[in-house]
Amino acid sequence: MDEAQTPELIKDFGSKFDLHPVVPEGARYSFAASELAREEGMRAFIECYRPMIKGLDDKVAASYFAGSFGNVALAVQYAISVYSAMPEVSLSSLSVHLIPAEGYWRVAFSLDESNFSPAPTDPELRICWRNGRLTQFYQETAAPLLSVLSKVSGLGLSEIWGQLPTKFNYYIEMLADGNNSVFMQTVQADYKYLTDEMPAAVFQLARNPFHVKVRKVEALADPASTVQMRNRCCLYYRTEGGSYCYTCPRLTEEERAKRRAEYRNSTASAQA
Repeated sequence: MDEAQTPELIKDFGSKFDLHPVVPEGARYSFAASELAREEGMRAFIECYRPMIKGLDDKVAASYFAGSFGNVALAVQYAISVYSAMPEVSLSSLSVHLIPAEGYWRVAFSLDESNFSPAPTDPELRICWRNGRLTQFYQETAAPLLSVLSKVSGLGLSEIWGQLPTKFNYYIEMLADGNNSVFMQTVQADYKYLTDEMPAAVFQLARNPFHVKVRKVEALADPASTVQMRNRCCLYYRTEGGSYCYTCPRLTEEERAKRRAEYRNSTASAQA
């Protein structure tokens, strides 16, 4: 990566993934990832975070945090594919921040140092570099953090990892829109390593959690459009006043059809 691109990548990290070079403005509570990788630290985080999201149990906080952490993992994938650079994301450099927003609490992240290692220009060497860097991130940063999250909250590790693929698949689909085929070949090849080739043991699971089938359903408002179903339930129904999301895998197709009919009828009535 050209050094001139570093400010642009840092800007993308902030705007696209809520990953910042400094503590983001408005942060009310901050936690070092190295502390969250310990049971006491993670327990303190969950105790702080669960009331903010009106969670009825610790599992909800775990699911929500895992979904937010997906932004960090996606930022790593984005930097490798779009900028051919690897950010130095480690437990010692990463921090988590809770920020009050309009009616909810946002989970943001920051890195103590914005260092990026450029990929080799040789295509074969780049593949080895990519494989090693992605494996290192998941093995040394993501897996330790999420395994402690599972242990402390009681939410199964596969459920926690399961919060990430939907976000990845949606973003890969967004990148494909309007981009050239050569660029997308790189994006797809990098993603294929993560989904199909990275050993499941890296995630401390028996099966690679990113190796999932993308399922789509009819959009809530437009019968001519489709939307991705979530890979795993986010547990929103386990918050005060919560319910199953329209794209939740726990929802039956009959219930989904009923939701569509009710939504479209109410929209038509409002427009009449």
